[in-house]
Amino acid sequence: MNIVSEIVKQSQPVEEITSIDSATFKKNYFNKKKPVIIKGFAKDWGATKNWDLDFLLNLKEDKNIFLLSDNFIQDDNRYKKASFKKYIQQLKDAESNNTSVKDYLTTLDIFEYYPHLKSDIDFSFFEKHTKVNDITAWIGPANTISGFHADTANNVYAQIRGKKMFIISSTKFNKTMYPSKKHIYGAVASDVDINNFNNTKFPEFKNNKFKSVVLEPGDVLFVPQNWWHYVQALAPSISISNFGYTKFEVYSLKFKERIIQSLHKRGFYKPNNCFCCEIQ
Repeated sequence: MNIVSEIVKQSQPVEEITSIDSATFKKNYFNKKKPVIIKGFAKDWGATKNWDLDFLLNLKEDKNIFLLSDNFIQDDNRYKKASFKKYIQQLKDAESNNTSVKDYLTTLDIFEYYPHLKSDIDFSFFEKHTKVNDITAWIGPANTISGFHADTANNVYAQIRGKKMFIISSTKFNKTMYPSKKHIYGAVASDVDINNFNNTKFPEFKNNKFKSVVLEPGDVLFVPQNWWHYVQALAPSISISNFGYTKFEVYSLKFKERIIQSLHKRGFYKPNNCFCCEIQ
């Protein structure tokens, strides 16, 4: 049973502001672990002004990438090898021919691939409070889904093209978000799939409190670390996320996660009990 609309209907809006400086952000949101949407914050970024499928196709070099499809959190999924430009062309052809594409590009280290593009974004209000920032791109068609999960890092998420809906829930509801026992690097997944909901298995889930928001081009959303969130693309979209770690977290949380991931890959920690997506 699909309960997405039901959850959105019962949700409250995320606090909305139209501007921010680093000191206010730290005091009112970063330190308090409070979500906020900054409407139009990125509207003047080079990325928001210039990035579209044609822009990406015209980048000089092609790159090897890995694609996913469906709900990559709750579904049994596998990465697919692909060419960056062939995939972008596939998206463009689908838009022109009004056909559908299921595959999407997730957590692409875009600035390692194309370093010159980094000047097209500006997360400085956030990066003044972090030591390490993992910045990735999300590119894909409408209706892509990242099911409920909680990232261990603070996340600032910028919508560059298209629209995406976020449903988020506080750490207060950790128990009734039904955390999965499976290993997932840098996050905790929920066992609940709201597109195929089972009320018998998750009877208390609907009692959780939720917030929801639709991001439009130029909007920036702060999702505090360990907050649960579900993401659905409402249109073909390009997004940039910045997972930030403080100096303390770099030498504690991030170091610990890398050790756990290393042990997992070697079969010493939750072997064959994970959300790791093997490559096809």
